[in-house]
Amino acid sequence: MSDQVKLVIVDDHPVVLQGLKFMLSEAEGIEVVGQATSGDEALEVIPKLAPDVVLMDVRLPGMNGLEVMRRLKEQMEVAVILITVSDSDLYLVEALRWGASGYLTKDSSRDLISHAIRAAMQGGTTLAQQLVDKGFGAIARAATNLGKPPDDDSLPSLVELTPRELDVLRLVSEGKTNRSIAKELSLAEVTVKKHVQSILGKMGVRDRTQAALRGVRLGLID
Repeated sequence: MSDQVKLVIVDDHPVVLQGLKFMLSEAEGIEVVGQATSGDEALEVIPKLAPDVVLMDVRLPGMNGLEVMRRLKEQMEVAVILITVSDSDLYLVEALRWGASGYLTKDSSRDLISHAIRAAMQGGTTLAQQLVDKGFGAIARAATNLGKPPDDDSLPSLVELTPRELDVLRLVSEGKTNRSIAKELSLAEVTVKKHVQSILGKMGVRDRTQAALRGVRLGLID
């Protein structure tokens, strides 16, 4: 009986996928048993392969990594570590709410990723230090009302945003501040703030994180 951790890697970028696969295949105690390049493919192959841990990109075509993780956890027991190219705390907070076992950047070292995979087997959670540093405040706020976001059934099924609101929502989903959004769209910061408040109201959500995730689920943004 092998005591190796069975791992599936999910990433839509071939170079990144093969790089992670090669790097972790060389790591002691880890066996890469499969891979997927989209959320739909992940939901198809992971239940069949029954890995111990899934290492998955947050941003996937069609269905993001958070939604894939949520669906996987509804049907099987598996630890999920999310990886990202961004150091925004936007998805970090939501990942913790959904029970992620780790949240790392793609430039993390093999030692850190390997540690995160082994820690996940023991019920631990590993975060990249720069994400902790940047997102600590948001994590603390989330801890006060930890749990799943509102069910889709309790939120509007049809959300009509103006073209400008869609622009703002897209940039919000990238973790940008009102000031950064204002600069990119050539708007006053107070105007951006009004757009954000309008978006939250129309979508029936409390914060920017939920607005971004809701936008992805409704197909308003990628």
